[in-house]
Amino acid sequence: MSTYKSYITGFVLSVILTLSAYFAVVNHMFSSTALGIAIVALAFVQFIVQLVFFLHFGKGEDGSWNLLIFFSTVGIIFILVVGSIWIMNHLNYNMTPTDINNYMSSQDGI
Repeated sequence: MSTYKSYITGFVLSVILTLSAYFAVVNHMFSSTALGIAIVALAFVQFIVQLVFFLHFGKGEDGSWNLLIFFSTVGIIFILVVGSIWIMNHLNYNMTPTDINNYMSSQDGI
């Protein structure tokens, strides 16, 4: 019976968070920047709600280890994605051929 209670609680919280994000957008409750921050915050809270109530993270015998491993994996994936995007944005390969020719002609000795 406790699992049904957990699922129902998680479902109700997920619906409330989804509807609050929907009504915040439809009713223009915030400026565009604040609205984006509010939606990301609500999405993060909903993510935590679904981890706890549907996947039962942090519960059971080894729940804390599962939670630690999960967040470590998320952190590694985040570092890989952000690092890859950062590297791609700072490579000279992003430049168009005209930009490359202008860059090379402006260098000494070429």
